[in-house]
Amino acid sequence: MSLPRSTPSAQDVDASGLIAFVDAAERDRLGLHSLMVVRHGHVVAEGWWRPYAASRVHLAYSLSKTVTATAVGFLVQEGRLSLDDRVLDHFPEVDRSAVAEGWADVRLRHCLSMTVGHEEDAWPHVFDRMSGSDFGDAAHPSDWVPRVFATNPTRPPGTVFAYNQVATYLLSLVVGRVAGAGVPEMLRPRLLEPMGLPDIPWHRDPLGRELGFTGSHLTTEAIASIAQLYLDRGRWQGRQLLSEAWVEEATRAFGPLNEDPGADEDWSRGYGYSFWMQRHGYRGDGAYGQFLVVLPEHDAVVAITAEQARMQSTLDGLWEHVVPAMGAAGSGDSDRELAERLAALEIPAMSGDALGPEYAEFNRSDASDLAADYTAVSVTRDGADHVLGLLRRGEWLRVPVGRGAWSEGRLVAGGATLPVVSSGGWVDEDTFRAEVIAIESPHRFRLEARLRSSDADLTWRMVPLTGYDPLWLATRWARD
Repeated sequence: MSLPRSTPSAQDVDASGLIAFVDAAERDRLGLHSLMVVRHGHVVAEGWWRPYAASRVHLAYSLSKTVTATAVGFLVQEGRLSLDDRVLDHFPEVDRSAVAEGWADVRLRHCLSMTVGHEEDAWPHVFDRMSGSDFGDAAHPSDWVPRVFATNPTRPPGTVFAYNQVATYLLSLVVGRVAGAGVPEMLRPRLLEPMGLPDIPWHRDPLGRELGFTGSHLTTEAIASIAQLYLDRGRWQGRQLLSEAWVEEATRAFGPLNEDPGADEDWSRGYGYSFWMQRHGYRGDGAYGQFLVVLPEHDAVVAITAEQARMQSTLDGLWEHVVPAMGAAGSGDSDRELAERLAALEIPAMSGDALGPEYAEFNRSDASDLAADYTAVSVTRDGADHVLGLLRRGEWLRVPVGRGAWSEGRLVAGGATLPVVSSGGWVDEDTFRAEVIAIESPHRFRLEARLRSSDADLTWRMVPLTGYDPLWLATRWARD
């Protein structure tokens, strides 16, 4: 059952403030992909920057932590987990002689609150996310759990905050062991089906287990709905799904503050169970601008997806424009202006007026930062449009490229299938330019190919945390 719709003025929201936020986000190039604002349980504003769309899931990065913590909350209310459980007790097979000193008294609540005792993120000691390697082979996949417990917490648990991927990774594994199903599967009957939300694709470890701390793919409305569940203290349209006691505990600051001197203001106000405290309310968030914002004092929530590196700027825009609009007098004219503004949002498609050759092939340039496995590029004319070829490990991957419009395709190789949309064209007699969006993620890369030099630049707008190969963004693998 989706969230009901209304107009801003009917829910005492001044639409001109929401318009000002969208205008500021575009002016400041905050790279938004979607926006949904909910007040009094009603969606009052929703928009997607085409080709992103309401029906598409979007990689949520660390907003996944909030989803994983919610799964823990369900098992706690069912009496199947206690926040005082020792984490190690859930891994009896781990050789205790190989466990680093400091893990013995780490409890589930320490993992939820990022107070395990590490003074920095320990994940780089487990897996180099940027390499896209070390998964082992299909016959002998790597098990990362022993590596996690080999990292040494240097402070007593509960005494120091460090944003730490291993903490939520362990929580995800504990959920799987106790529930007998991974996080998205165990949430289906408890959360997703009662709220009318789609299944959650998720990035996994070599043994097929959800990473927990990242990798969930959510629709914008799913983000807003989970935010609304917390705003309503675990109730969903009259039914208590999640314990009110859990919501109360999860959404208040636990223990020590973030001591990072470089942390932005809204990352320095405390951390609950995978929720950040902020100037107004609290939130879950993920890299490159994914936000689940809860504003209890205004009975409102905000969901945002994006690709940008200045996340504090997005929050500053909410505080400057959206929060003051709550409870302010609106008008039908402003409502209509906002609806028109949101309906017109788009990421402009690339184009080109030159005809170009029927076929051209290019070597990868030294300026490229796409994975080094991509060694050559081809461009084939296809009527008014083109087909882009990417040579990866000796195999051609081909996707359609719309001229002045986004064309849907798939990158398929190595057992992975990645949905993409692409646009581009010959901008002059020498140069072909295109952009490829991994449409279920924040990310896109650009291609510029030159006939005179017979080379092509393949460059990310912002490099994914999954690594330089776009295929590592995929959630569809032949082994699944």
